[in-house]
Amino acid sequence: PTVSAMLDQSTKTLSGISSRAQKLQQQMLEVQQENAARMQKQKAVFDRKLKEQEQKNMAQVKENAVIAKNIMKMKQDNEELLRHAQALEKGNSLRHGELRMLQDQLVAAQNFLNETLSQTDDSKATELEVMKDQSKSLKTLSFLEISEVQDTESNEPAEPENLLSVLANEVKMMKKQGQESEAKLKNLFMEDFQAGVKRHNALVAQNKVLNETLEKMQSYHTRLEAADKHLLGTQSTLETRLHDGGLFMQKLSELTMAKPEAAVKALETLQKK
Repeated sequence: PTVSAMLDQSTKTLSGISSRAQKLQQQMLEVQQENAARMQKQKAVFDRKLKEQEQKNMAQVKENAVIAKNIMKMKQDNEELLRHAQALEKGNSLRHGELRMLQDQLVAAQNFLNETLSQTDDSKATELEVMKDQSKSLKTLSFLEISEVQDTESNEPAEPENLLSVLANEVKMMKKQGQESEAKLKNLFMEDFQAGVKRHNALVAQNKVLNETLEKMQSYHTRLEAADKHLLGTQSTLETRLHDGGLFMQKLSELTMAKPEAAVKALETLQKK
């Protein structure tokens, strides 16, 4: 062949190679842009999911903090209520002791009266037979009964033999790198997401323990309120009984110091009361 023909053939070959090279370069650019766009889009999705997860966890943290605060307040309330109930119990115990002393005094007075009545019973006295028609009857005193209240948690690319294979391998490599980058991004996301899941589970478990603790303390508070109410009722009853017992003893003392006729009338009035 002539030189001109050989040159034309070389020119056509170079032209074809150049055209294919341009297409491969364009393809590389497109792949690079696609990888970048896909990575950006995927990263945005992952970031949004992680943000939503963190928001949920922060909401759980706030809820747990509120419950913990309520627990501390309930603990303080229970401690105050317990101290109040213990003070009532101690005071009631003292009043109960006073009532026992009053009861002992009344028993002693009753024994004294029984003995005195026995010693001064003239119903069988022979000396008084003459006065049978004027006998007098004595009435026995009835006393108040006092009741006790019990408290109850890197691949190296193969060296191409020519320009076209280099470009083709570059395209393949860029696609592969894009896939690897996506996989790495996904792995990073999964690690962060799993860490967030573990944190959320821990927060939920903490929330459960806090709610159970609060529920127990509320139940304890309710029982303390019932005990406090009972002790207040006991206190009121004891104070009333002590007051009535004191009045009774006062009246009884006045009765023993009065004249017989007045004593009988006062005794009748006292029994009615």
